[in-house]
Amino acid sequence: MKRQNAPRPWTLAALLLAPVVPLLAEDAPVLRVKLEEPQPVNKNRFGLSYRMSFNMTAEFKNVGNVGRNPRGAGRDPGPAEGDAVDRFYDDGYNRVDIIGNNTGLTWFWAYKNPSQIVGDTVVMHSRTATPINSKTTDDDPQHGFELTYNRELGVCEKTGWRWGVEGAFGWTDVDIHDRRALSGGVMEIADGFPSGGIDTSHNIGNPPPPYSDGGPELHPGTLEGPGPLIESRPDRTVTRFASGSQVTGSRNFDANLWTYRLGPYIDMPIDDKWTFSFSAGAAIGVVEGDFSYRQAVSTGGTPRFQSGSGSSTDVVYGGYLAAMFRYAIDEHWGVFLGGQYLGLTSYETKADGQKVELDFARTANATMGVSFSF
Repeated sequence: MKRQNAPRPWTLAALLLAPVVPLLAEDAPVLRVKLEEPQPVNKNRFGLSYRMSFNMTAEFKNVGNVGRNPRGAGRDPGPAEGDAVDRFYDDGYNRVDIIGNNTGLTWFWAYKNPSQIVGDTVVMHSRTATPINSKTTDDDPQHGFELTYNRELGVCEKTGWRWGVEGAFGWTDVDIHDRRALSGGVMEIADGFPSGGIDTSHNIGNPPPPYSDGGPELHPGTLEGPGPLIESRPDRTVTRFASGSQVTGSRNFDANLWTYRLGPYIDMPIDDKWTFSFSAGAAIGVVEGDFSYRQAVSTGGTPRFQSGSGSSTDVVYGGYLAAMFRYAIDEHWGVFLGGQYLGLTSYETKADGQKVELDFARTANATMGVSFSF
């Protein structure tokens, strides 16, 4: 009878260990790691920040010179040409009468002082402040906020840098004031109106209410007439002085600045928590501005009060550069601190003859806020 071979030892060991292998695999760390699902990558990030803005420069122009306001300081009598023109002066007026000065003469006129009668001519004067420009850089920060959105588009496997597109919407409350006393030159207009030798010292018919603007006055003319006639077109002399005007009061500009920016960004990890980010691109802004002034102007006589206001909305545009450091609190939340350069075109608005011009070309922003990634 043939003898069968006995089972080898390693075969018996394999049979004995077979039930144990699955139990060992449950506790094996290498096998457990392979069974875990990969963590999702956050490709979207929102940020909300407080924003401080610096270097917004305002220049107030034509200060003290507000055009033909008959109640303003330094009345502008208007052009020397033309018969049917209402002309106002510091010491009188020559206006269009009820028949429209159709003969080149008017009886609707007045003067203040007998010294204004030179021969057979009535001389009226207007002293106006030559335009003064006042440039102001508000040292206090302008306050606002900014909301950003980042979308990751790619990653560099070698460096770990991530890149994508960044969009942002922001608002800044612009508030700039100029309360400095200003001084400048004076332009004096002397207009002579020939009277044809009439007696200018009294009225013909019923005298109208007296012409009063401080000091003594004579009032020989009326709108309806009849009355003494003088010519309605002046012989003009203009004299300019380098000094002689003073302006006191305030000029105020308030605006809402809405900004929008869009461009690429890159995130450069420093370690597991810290990341440095850089972005650049195009920017556009909408300015809703209000300009007002309240001031007293003196051109050698009694100071007179001026006030006015104006507003306008305009679009400004340019570009930006931004950088920030972000700290990850966890896989979703983080905080950041950054800075921006925002260069935009200028903006201006007017109030009567004065205007304000805003220079946004060198605006610097500091931001601090919180981010959420998902």
